[in-house]
Amino acid sequence: MTPSLIISDLSELPRLGFKGRGTLGAMQARRLQIENTPNRAFRQSDGSLCLVLAASEVFLLSAFEGDKGRFSELENGWRIEDGERTYPMPRRHSHAWFALDGEAAPELFSKICAVDLRPRIFGDLAIAQTSVTRLNAIVLRADVAARRIYHLLADSAASAYMLACLKDAAEEFGGKIVGAPAFTSRVMAETRHGKGGEADE
Repeated sequence: MTPSLIISDLSELPRLGFKGRGTLGAMQARRLQIENTPNRAFRQSDGSLCLVLAASEVFLLSAFEGDKGRFSELENGWRIEDGERTYPMPRRHSHAWFALDGEAAPELFSKICAVDLRPRIFGDLAIAQTSVTRLNAIVLRADVAARRIYHLLADSAASAYMLACLKDAAEEFGGKIVGAPAFTSRVMAETRHGKGGEADE
């Protein structure tokens, strides 16, 4: 029987942030697809995601296959002498990254988060900067083919606590914790095979 909820720790995958008054312009100069729309994510051509948290801050998540060096280029290519009024933030060290896949995900969040994340309220590519299990967190919905995927970013120092809370909350739904390779393979296999269209709202 397929679990109604799959949870995985994707913290091994690359992620990066930029912050400062010139951030949006600097990202556009680097050919990222991005708009000045806070609390909105934008898909990139390589499958990565650019989360606009504010007009002065973005958070980049790699594609499930990894970034193939792109994030390293973005970080290492930044130079203070260019005067772009933005600077990189090493989010791989500051934020743990969890992903949830399954119809029960919104109901699970209703138990640990005050924001209504039901699909009809919280659409694809929407972002909530909120509290999850009493920890500051970022929640993103980013569908993959017909799969409705939620990403959860939280303080890396509390990653073990967060995973334990997710596991506990998922028990009543028959939820299962899986490793990152199993999770990404499951999601990407359906994408490659062309199953389904967009996830239902």
